[in-house]
Amino acid sequence: MQNQRQPFFKQRSIFYASEAISRQARKGREWRFDIKAVYLIAFLNFTLEDIGTTFRTDVALLDMRTKEVFSDKIRLIYLQLPYFNKEADECENDFERWIYVLKNMETINRLPWTAKSAVFKRLEEIAEVRALTKEEQMQYDHALKVYRDNYNTFQGAIEEGTKEGREKGRADKTKEVAQNMKKMGMSIEQIAQACGISVEEAEKL
Repeated sequence: MQNQRQPFFKQRSIFYASEAISRQARKGREWRFDIKAVYLIAFLNFTLEDIGTTFRTDVALLDMRTKEVFSDKIRLIYLQLPYFNKEADECENDFERWIYVLKNMETINRLPWTAKSAVFKRLEEIAEVRALTKEEQMQYDHALKVYRDNYNTFQGAIEEGTKEGREKGRADKTKEVAQNMKKMGMSIEQIAQACGISVEEAEKL
């Protein structure tokens, strides 16, 4: 899931998928290139012109003449959420409902069909960080660590700017962090503690 636009995203995604294939190489003479297929599924919370102007872009290795699949060992799927415009009652299958939920996490508790599906009921439960299993908590902690590392890098960059720029950047990033945590179902108290602000300030963000 990619929330923020990044330069050269298409090239980066190709690089990482190719890297996942190359890492399968084994030392020695006996390895016969029995690589496992690599699938990249990118959920983009923004649009990219060089990927296309549709919700789903599906890329595979094809024979240019026959258009038949040349190899199934690599496949790249890009889902641009801004191009998904269906409302909750227009979703026709579970896949579309999953996409709707990802795009509208703040409305999950109001979806009319969540109670009808155990899958979506489970999704509703894990939206609360306090309900995560040990494994899910580890995954969440890792994601939070990556985010904080990126945040610290960002903070380091704005330290080179003016005092006014630093203050604005800090306020904008705190607001972004708080809003993302709200979407994840965290309480106001947890958000305030994580962001180092008061509960009153967290409620206003």
